[in-house]
Amino acid sequence: MPAPTRRQLLGGLTVAATAAACLPESKSQGSGTVPPAVTDDDSPLEPIVANEDFYRVSINSYVPDAAWLEAWTLTLADDDGNEVVLTLDELRALGGTEQERTLSCIGSGSGITSGNAMWTARRLDEIFADVGFAPDKRLQWLRFYAGDGFYTDVPRSDLANGLALAWGMNGVDLPNDHGAPLRALVPGRYGMKNPKWIERIEVVETFAEGFWESRGWSQDADYLVASWFKVPGYGAAVTIEGTWVKGLAFAGEREISKVEVSTDDGTTWANAEITYLGGAGVWTLWRFHFVPLVAGSYTLRVRATTADGEVQQQLEDYDADLDGLEAWDQLLLQVE
Repeated sequence: MPAPTRRQLLGGLTVAATAAACLPESKSQGSGTVPPAVTDDDSPLEPIVANEDFYRVSINSYVPDAAWLEAWTLTLADDDGNEVVLTLDELRALGGTEQERTLSCIGSGSGITSGNAMWTARRLDEIFADVGFAPDKRLQWLRFYAGDGFYTDVPRSDLANGLALAWGMNGVDLPNDHGAPLRALVPGRYGMKNPKWIERIEVVETFAEGFWESRGWSQDADYLVASWFKVPGYGAAVTIEGTWVKGLAFAGEREISKVEVSTDDGTTWANAEITYLGGAGVWTLWRFHFVPLVAGSYTLRVRATTADGEVQQQLEDYDADLDGLEAWDQLLLQVE
């Protein structure tokens, strides 16, 4: 048997360590108690997630204290010794725009650790231009440092894709537990590349592994095609008249063109109804009216297709490569 690779070794060590921070609760039937039958509610899911319900992930349960927030500044620096320091008021004075963006945790096996919000933000390339910060073109990496000790690198080319810094969330100042006073929105990359509590951004020549990357997680963290069930809950009781099943689909900057649901564990598929077509960078919401033929247990599956034709695949039962789960989400329903 060949020796395990570095990624396999690190993966085994880190999956358990990150489960509490990133992975949703297990989709099991628990004690076996069947919840009350769900109602046949046809109302679509809401596209914007309230701040208090938006998922939270950090490396050490960090929340900034008042002294750190009061003293906070953002430093822009490069390998050539250039440096600009900005206060939050100075950043806000540059002007921001409202932009809708979805974030999803790379370790997520469901839509529980995904969220969509309206962010008040400004593109980082515009901030650079505003303050006259022009690093040499040979410097091709952006390195973020956060107040909780987190750090990560992304390509400088992400600037042209709309990488932005956000100081507002759903019409209010960015909450402390969501990255106050400043977080990054990096198009096309999982949440691990969208750091919170940013206090320093360096433009550097050479890539370095970040906090999660050094523990085996993806260097690029590009979004995969994913879709999830949201309601009803796993193991819910459903009457023979049926119920509306609802959920989410997301593929980063690639738009979703179709969502399909299987009621026979992936043998055949039927189109779900799109109730919110978020577009590039924003999740798509869908619903499907499930009407069972007979009483019993049913396992439903969901898959999405992108506008460029990629169909979500069932390739792994867990995220073996630590680059995002490639699987069809499943929903167990008990039909009475």
